[in-house]
Amino acid sequence: MSSAVITFTPLHTELGLIHAYGVDAEKFLQGQFSNDLHALASGHGQWSSYSTAKGRMIANFYVQRDGDGFWLSLAADMADIVIERLRKFRMMAKLEIERGEPESALLAVSGSGAGDLLSQTLGVALGETGNSGVVHDDRIITRLPWVDAETFLIILPASRVEALSAELAAAGARAGSAEDWRLQAIHAGVGMISSATTEKVIPQELNLEVLGGINFKKGCYPGQEIVARSHYLGKLKNQTYRVAAPAPLRAGEEIFCTSMGAQSIGIVINAAPNPLGGFAALAVLRAANAGEALMAGAPDGTPLSLGKLPYALPLDVAREG
Repeated sequence: MSSAVITFTPLHTELGLIHAYGVDAEKFLQGQFSNDLHALASGHGQWSSYSTAKGRMIANFYVQRDGDGFWLSLAADMADIVIERLRKFRMMAKLEIERGEPESALLAVSGSGAGDLLSQTLGVALGETGNSGVVHDDRIITRLPWVDAETFLIILPASRVEALSAELAAAGARAGSAEDWRLQAIHAGVGMISSATTEKVIPQELNLEVLGGINFKKGCYPGQEIVARSHYLGKLKNQTYRVAAPAPLRAGEEIFCTSMGAQSIGIVINAAPNPLGGFAALAVLRAANAGEALMAGAPDGTPLSLGKLPYALPLDVAREG
């Protein structure tokens, strides 16, 4: 969802920050996450996920690199859970895993011309392609790989957020809300696992393969066998769709269809009010039933309609082919 209006949005209520750093940080995290950290340059970013041994996603996140350190932006209510689990398996590895807040903060800047405005404000050349970025003056500035929105994710000292926000406002940008950010992510087709949906779906069901969040050649990590089997043997049955509703939806709410009666065929991942009317959401659905009449909450619950995503869905392409 591109816009002529540039917004800057502090994300502390929506996303949490994890900072993992130290001489063994890359080696340790490489054996835990679904994407390839070896290929990640300083300042750049990638989508990734952390799963159980059964392939169920504990959380997904956007990873930005700063030298031998890695910053994970994830659903705010999952940050402490992921930290505790990673520390449990750290063993003798030499790294620290801790909350990025309150010393550091996360700021999103989005809209047509956001890159030019940031370059002028910060005095640094920024990446023009998705996942590219720079480390500049104790800030990490990375362009997200969203195909329909020029969006940058900035990690910076919390003490400098107010000053940067004021500079952006003086240049014509406006302050955005957490709901604005969530709606933009929904339009971009990027879902975030929260405490309501943790361990409910595998990475491909959240379209992480389409979004470049899985590397199938990197080697072992928890759940790797399940993820690889779904990829190579064509076992995937569910994927994430964009849906709209006339009434509020909530993460974790089950979805039903006409032919399956009381049997759930999906789950709401994220939802937000739509300024144009109603509510927008991302939901993992059984692809075979996605074209039927859909209801949220109960078989006779809130009616849903499918919307468009800015990328092709693999099961839909296979069915059309």
